[in-house]
Amino acid sequence: MKYFPERMKAARKLNGYSLQDLSDKLSISLSKQALSRLETGEVKPDSKTISILSKVLNVGADYFFRQHSVSLDDIKFRKLKSLPAKELDKITAQTVDFLERYLELEDILGVDSPLNFSLKLKKVETFGEVEKAAEELREKWKLGTDPLPNIIEMLEENGIKVFIIDADTSFSGMSTIVKNKIPVIVLNISQSIPQTRIRFTALHELAHLYLKLDHLDEKIYEKFCDVFAGAFLLPGKKLEAFLGNKRSKILTNELIMIASQYGISMAAIMYRAFSLEIISASYHKFFMIRYNKFHIKEKEFEVYKGREKSDRFLQLIFRAVAEEVISTSKAASLNNQKLGDFREILDEKWLLQ
Repeated sequence: MKYFPERMKAARKLNGYSLQDLSDKLSISLSKQALSRLETGEVKPDSKTISILSKVLNVGADYFFRQHSVSLDDIKFRKLKSLPAKELDKITAQTVDFLERYLELEDILGVDSPLNFSLKLKKVETFGEVEKAAEELREKWKLGTDPLPNIIEMLEENGIKVFIIDADTSFSGMSTIVKNKIPVIVLNISQSIPQTRIRFTALHELAHLYLKLDHLDEKIYEKFCDVFAGAFLLPGKKLEAFLGNKRSKILTNELIMIASQYGISMAAIMYRAFSLEIISASYHKFFMIRYNKFHIKEKEFEVYKGREKSDRFLQLIFRAVAEEVISTSKAASLNNQKLGDFREILDEKWLLQ
């Protein structure tokens, strides 16, 4: 029972419940006061209580007896101010749960995902240095200047754990570092968020992990992260090849062609053009007024057809099952599923029985 109180609190936050919410879900089983005593450790649960809580909180009974193996440090959120604190707690708790399962799986298999860059060591002072940092990391990862078809997969291949979540649209993403060595990016992939925004957010969070920014004012370093994301998505040399060195006018069709290839919003393309002095400040302002007036942002869902995903975690689970390192029930637990639901996935994807 040593870990029960903190694990119960974590499971509650995992579901986005307050104590009153949980009590309401349990009907007359447990009052808010009774739940509070369980969370503080004042009262120890019996087997019946654990069974009830397990079902309502969608976790296995064993969840309540494991010590937390992950804590999130130096979290950077990309969000709107309207995002409720309870939603932030839910996202954080779900991230911790995912990482505990992910790291346990890697430990079982004896695999690692080596990091292909140094964390927070690239010090920058100017926008030009940020632009150069993005170019250097692209070069280090051997990406050239071509479009990036799957940024989430690219991040995973270079040692970053990526957790995708369907959350309140006020939340875009966050980054953190676990155990001082494991970088993590969390992305909201809600269907109401354009793929271009998801991609931009992923690279904005990469900037938080890669660049040394603590010496800067928050507003400035957030701007630096935006510049890094734009430069990483669409290298300056490529944009100049598309548009030329100086332009007084740019057609929407030109922007659509670039956006469809590089998975970047038209607004971000135009900001890149402005920052590289391809267009003037006055023309950039003129474009953004029209961009907002005619709701172009809402129409951009149709421009880029790519999809962001990574199968690494599921592939590791399948590998562990195939090599009989873990049982099917353990695999279901690691994938946060009921055994029957996991077996359906296994049947769908298993080609060699």
